[in-house]
Amino acid sequence: MRRLTLAFTAGILAAGAAAAHGLGSEAPAQQTAGILTCVTKPEASLVFGRTPVADCTFAAERGGFRQSYVAVFSPAATTAELETAQKVTWRVLTKDGFARPGMLADRFTAAQDRTAAKPELVGRAATLRLLSHSGQSSAKFALAQPRVQLAAAQPGMTR
Repeated sequence: MRRLTLAFTAGILAAGAAAAHGLGSEAPAQQTAGILTCVTKPEASLVFGRTPVADCTFAAERGGFRQSYVAVFSPAATTAELETAQKVTWRVLTKDGFARPGMLADRFTAAQDRTAAKPELVGRAATLRLLSHSGQSSAKFALAQPRVQLAAAQPGMTR
């Protein structure tokens, strides 16, 4: 009987330790919800000074849905960066990989870990992982543009 009690107790302790270890592990990896592409508007940037403004399109990975957004970036270091249109592309990541209307209408800021191989901007419902930027390296762009404010240009998604 004593052996049975010890075996049962050891089993409970092992299960508890495994559960505690699982609770302390990292959050599950985010999944791709789609691609966000922004093209800056040099003519609008002139109105707002050194603040780049862009028209953006989010294309969901599932279902072929699209939604338009407008973006305001962090102020540019020089006005030379604003003279020509720039194209910026991000992979949009969410916890479940699904896209929802207006989910990108948020303020995205640089992730704490700026040493990551692929720079990221983090919002409440999604993360933007920089894929490409015309005109400069992605690392330089991520350091120069630590914030993006997005607002939905249309109320819902279209096909």
